[in-house]
Amino acid sequence: MLEVKEIHTYYGLSHVLFGVSLVVERGEVVCLLGRNGAGKTTTLRSIIGLTPPRRGSITYKGTEVTGRAPHQLVRMGICYVPDNRRIFPDLTVGENLEIAARGGGNGGQGWTKEKVYALFPALKKLESRRGGYLSGGEQQMLAVARALMGNPELLLLDEPTEGLAPLVVRELEEQIRHLREEGISILLAEQNVKSALRLADRGYIIDRGQIRYHGTVEELRENEEIRKKYLLV
Repeated sequence: MLEVKEIHTYYGLSHVLFGVSLVVERGEVVCLLGRNGAGKTTTLRSIIGLTPPRRGSITYKGTEVTGRAPHQLVRMGICYVPDNRRIFPDLTVGENLEIAARGGGNGGQGWTKEKVYALFPALKKLESRRGGYLSGGEQQMLAVARALMGNPELLLLDEPTEGLAPLVVRELEEQIRHLREEGISILLAEQNVKSALRLADRGYIIDRGQIRYHGTVEELRENEEIRKKYLLV
């Protein structure tokens, strides 16, 4: 589904990512773990084209997409949920969803408001409420729901559990599992190691802009030394 190969990304003159490589297979949930500032967000921004890498390659479903504009990647089936959610505060829940709607590529079938509300029942009750008046958990649900309206095959989630209460985190985890059952591949950038390992099939650890470790969830759980070295604050 996705192959990131030896990408180097800069912010101005600052070299931020150093040869980052990772793979997401079709139907997988892959987590990208690391401390704050390790390079997780920059990796996702590089993939979606917000901060294109200067070197290296990004391949999506066998097609080279390095440097393509974000709107082109969305049309190809990649959607991004940023860590700050970026919902429109003056628009209602329903309006936030409507502006992101894109027809499905399979005979017009795809995510609709009704299907999104079935996954996030709380949003249906809040359909006429403005985004700026939602709680953090509600805003996160809306951000994911809005991305689904673009009918993604690959979903990039940046710190989806950040700042959420444990009960809300568990609810969001269930919804992410449902998305995997729907056939959506997910690359999940997280600091919340426990949550990420409950969801993912495989994981990468990034530190100071470099991938330091890659393994299955079971291997990550068992390797306490690696977790202490790269994930504990």
